[in-house]
Amino acid sequence: MDVKMNEIQQVIILAAGRSRRMEHLSRKLPKCLLPYKGEPILQRLVRQIKACGVQKVVITVGYRKDEMHRIFDEDPVVTLVENDMYEEDVNIMSMALALGKIDGPCAVFEADTIMEDDLVSYVLGSDFDGKSVWFTKGPFKVDQYGGILKTNRKGEVTDVRIVPSWQEKYRTYSKLSGIMRVGPDEIELFKALVNKYARTTLKQYYLNAWIENIKLLPSIEATISAYQFFTFNKPDEFYQMQNSDIGVFEEASEVQLLPVEGLLHIEEFSPERVDSLYEKIKEEGVWTRPVVVERKDHLILDGQHRYEVAKRLGLSKIPAVVVDYKDVPVWTLRKEERVTRTTVARRAKAGNIYPYKTVKHKFNFVLPETNYTLADLA
Repeated sequence: MDVKMNEIQQVIILAAGRSRRMEHLSRKLPKCLLPYKGEPILQRLVRQIKACGVQKVVITVGYRKDEMHRIFDEDPVVTLVENDMYEEDVNIMSMALALGKIDGPCAVFEADTIMEDDLVSYVLGSDFDGKSVWFTKGPFKVDQYGGILKTNRKGEVTDVRIVPSWQEKYRTYSKLSGIMRVGPDEIELFKALVNKYARTTLKQYYLNAWIENIKLLPSIEATISAYQFFTFNKPDEFYQMQNSDIGVFEEASEVQLLPVEGLLHIEEFSPERVDSLYEKIKEEGVWTRPVVVERKDHLILDGQHRYEVAKRLGLSKIPAVVVDYKDVPVWTLRKEERVTRTTVARRAKAGNIYPYKTVKHKFNFVLPETNYTLADLA
């Protein structure tokens, strides 16, 4: 696996509320402790976050805090913060209390979200280091309401709103997911603003502190529309969710040994990540993760750094999973760059590859672990 170099080592989960809209289901437990596939939803989320190497998970608790303590008190990564005003608080006090335990950039999740592992990795990964990010579910649709945002052509957020219903004037907006990252340059101001706003009234969302100071808190939009993501507010939505298989993918069927020569980068890479990964693989002497290669033009869709390591080690072969590009969703992390399957292939073959952290792909399989020695690949 690639060496982790991500800046997000702290996460906030807001879990203090009761959710009265869940009727009888939340009379004894908060909805985030209801089960999905036999595992409480919040425990599932914490497990996914910890698998990404996060060092601290701060959870705000209120309703049935005794049950939260029973579950998490022995977890050294989890810090519980009690919000005794959860009945009157919308969520700004919960955020203020949680931020009091944070001393660097962080990600924020709502406790009642169910998502695939790759989405959690995407949110917490290095693609967005140095930036504050609002993750969106796609275009704002007629049957939706709540948080929405608008960006300029560079993907920079220019407006965030909380609306009761769809209106024609919001047709160019995107729907918020309830997930965000607060970057290193914004975290201290955001903490100060949330504390200030919390002292005025608890009947407001923590988003207000950002919305009303958006020019002081620069941020970007990132879509999660290619990933499996589910939230629920009513019993029928909860039951519907139980019939879905979120994050269940089969392992890629075949790993091939491809010639290193002839493969094509699609974007630039980080020399620092290559250096770290090179030292790790050289020391271990084993290749454990294949790259993903497009069948027709031999484009490297996943594994730019591993490919560079293979070249530096002088390997003649590299473990790879080969895919048809038409089966792979593709999007851009830089809104100012036009990215399609056609442009990716054309630029790669012309040697005019994209800047680092531009092209993103989503695969409908799990990459298997491999166990090739470097001698096997020489």
